Amino acid sequence: MSKQPQTPGVNVKVVGLGGAGGRVVDSLAALGFPAARFLAVDTDSEKLQHCQLAAKLQLGESARRGWGCSGDAGAGAACMRAAKDTLSEKLADTDLVLLVTGLAGGLGGGGAPVVAEIAADAGALVVALAIEPFDLEGLDAQSREALQRLRGTADTVVCMPNQAVMDRQPGGASVPECFEAANNLILEALLGMGRLLRTDGQMNIDFAHFHSMMSGRHTGCVMASLEVMGDSRPRALMDAILRHPQLEAGTLLGKTDGIVLCLSSGEDVPMDEVEEVMSHLRDAAPDARLLLGVHTEAGQGDGLAALVMMPRPAANVVAEVDSDPVNRLEEFSEQPAAETAPAIPMLWTADQQQLPLVNISKGRFDKGEPTLHNGEDLDIPTYQRRNIILN
Repeated sequence: MSKQPQTPGVNVKVVGLGGAGGRVVDSLAALGFPAARFLAVDTDSEKLQHCQLAAKLQLGESARRGWGCSGDAGAGAACMRAAKDTLSEKLADTDLVLLVTGLAGGLGGGGAPVVAEIAADAGALVVALAIEPFDLEGLDAQSREALQRLRGTADTVVCMPNQAVMDRQPGGASVPECFEAANNLILEALLGMGRLLRTDGQMNIDFAHFHSMMSGRHTGCVMASLEVMGDSRPRALMDAILRHPQLEAGTLLGKTDGIVLCLSSGEDVPMDEVEEVMSHLRDAAPDARLLLGVHTEAGQGDGLAALVMMPRPAANVVAEVDSDPVNRLEEFSEQPAAETAPAIPMLWTADQQQLPLVNISKGRFDKGEPTLHNGEDLDIPTYQRRNIILN
């Protein structure tokens, strides 16, 4: 599979922390996401072995003995601090670092803010995608603290709430169906984000404008990938934005000061459709700055796909950023990494870090009536309908 063209002069690196982050990054590399480097970072040697395409960096080999951080954020931060020189070298001369991490584990919860700090010190724009745990994991307080620390060092943090996906599953949905639905949303959103980094479109988003919108916010951002079909695609797209759970059912539209929209279709997108979409967005968000990209995707069909990103205003952040996040990070890193063997993780935690993305399943739509258009079932995620093999 040929890789998508990268924005000239823009060096993009994707870093995945822990089992979940590593799997996502490896999948993005397989799909030709436009990045110069893919890096999977973990203390768990077994999970790193599952990454086939991304470069691997194992941390804490002596302190963690090839095991994970056992949910210890202090150990995660200490292992990351110990590898600061190595990470600084790998992230040098980078314009954009896309950091993919869970919030429940020790390496993600403690190490992600350190990586974001190192990348920022190297001059990169840091956009973090943070995967929030399910309620049943019992790690809500730990993940909130991790999110607070990450917001203190990353420019922008996109939260992917697993529980919000689970809450929308039908009664009786299985554990694999819930995990798959959450994983599908994560990968679809990231693939959509890859489009805005391209320069081969009918209209391209200038990275300098994207940088100025996202840089130095230290707040949250919502992001989702959507696709609509039919005769009135602009209206359908706006309706989808107003209903999408990752976009908070459109409630942020009237509050955000910026919107990134990247449209794509299997054939050239008509200008009147682009104008109608932009008109709908301006009506809903009159004070927001709009960045627009339009691309043609071979093999996409007659659907209209969109990547939507909306940063939150500072006052709309649920958890306040620590007044001195760097000192908090140094406090974490000063805690010695545990020399003893970590506890055996719960089985469902390990399962969540597996991404069963190649299993063509309709997840929560499996028991309902299919949504058909020109013989295609739109309830199946886009990349699965196109038979893209991830590994």
